[in-house]
Amino acid sequence: MRSIKNIFWDGNFMEKAIKKLIEIEHEAQRLVKEGYAQSERIRQGTLEELKKMECNINEMANYKIEQLSRKSRLDADEKILKIKESTEKRIRALEDYVENNRETWENQIFNRILER
Repeated sequence: MRSIKNIFWDGNFMEKAIKKLIEIEHEAQRLVKEGYAQSERIRQGTLEELKKMECNINEMANYKIEQLSRKSRLDADEKILKIKESTEKRIRALEDYVENNRETWENQIFNRILER
């Protein structure tokens, strides 16, 4: 039976232990490298998602601005049309008033001239 001292000092055991430590170190480096790579993928994915969200927000904002602009134009056009209709109605009323009173006014003016 071999003693514990002989087992530890056995060249084969030491070689296996060193190889195992090297394997563990390589596995740890691989895991760290993989962790960094995964972290970078997550970061890139997050950046892409943020860019998409920013694009969507810009599109929604532009759409809303266009909607508001269109509504403002329609409201303005509607107000202009009402003003135009009101003005035309007033002009027609004035024209009717003038036409209905023209003869009377002409007679009044003519009579004033004759009275002088």
